[in-house]
Amino acid sequence: MPSTEERTRDGQRVDRSRRTVLLAVGAATALTGCLGDDGGSDRTPTEQSDPTSTPDPNDGTPTPEPDGEQSTPDRDDGSERDGGREDLSRAEARELLPPQALAFRYQPPMGTSVAEFWAAVVGETDATAVRVEAASGTSNEIQPQDGRVTGYLGVPVQVDTDGDEVTVFAVDDTGASGPVTTVDVPTDALTSEAARDAVPPEALSFAYKAPDAGDYGTLAIEVTSETGADTLVAQPLEAPGLFADRVGDLRGEAKVGTGTTLEVGVDPDGDEVVVSASVDGATGEVTRWQGPD
Repeated sequence: MPSTEERTRDGQRVDRSRRTVLLAVGAATALTGCLGDDGGSDRTPTEQSDPTSTPDPNDGTPTPEPDGEQSTPDRDDGSERDGGREDLSRAEARELLPPQALAFRYQPPMGTSVAEFWAAVVGETDATAVRVEAASGTSNEIQPQDGRVTGYLGVPVQVDTDGDEVTVFAVDDTGASGPVTTVDVPTDALTSEAARDAVPPEALSFAYKAPDAGDYGTLAIEVTSETGADTLVAQPLEAPGLFADRVGDLRGEAKVGTGTTLEVGVDPDGDEVVVSASVDGATGEVTRWQGPD
């Protein structure tokens, strides 16, 4: 059974116990939010604990971007927004949410799922909400119900697989927001040779645990040797897509290393989990697991 506590890449520790509870209750109780450019999507991607501190889905409620309230990613001035609220400058936004308090992961489409880009809060922040906007037109904002953004918060946004960039905004307690940083989405295809070089098959080990309660088991994936991957993403094909897990940081200098683990909810009647890696602006499959045996 995997440990309920693990290290982040900057030495922090996070608790996976809430992730275990989520797997037990199943997908029906977790699909409660929205994602899309106008809030019209019914899909609720949810980030869980991982080595760079990703969130519990109950920590925040995704909300659609209000009409007329779109922010401009590259604005640094203090002019007023269309809705009458004053924008924060980039410097003010970064005081609320420092760039180093964020980690970024790209989740490629699998099966019927869409491509998503995740901005995860992994450090201290004074922001009361975080908004993510893709250049292709989609956006998503999450404001925790208790008004505190913590290291478990992750904000996903749908992105264009032909190429996209994403801007993260910090929101203060008055509703004013400002741009923190912009990141390119690594949608280029990772060749099979590059995938093997970055994450050899022997670099990953798999351990399945049957469900104690609920409908889904848990697959623990451990990195057993150093890799060349910026991020790793594990996605089940039969269990709900919200049970995917993500680790690493697209902007970080360190690669996904030994001892890193992912936990994925899987269908105990038979499932397939695809593990993808992002390396130097490209993303592709490195291996897949089938089971349980």
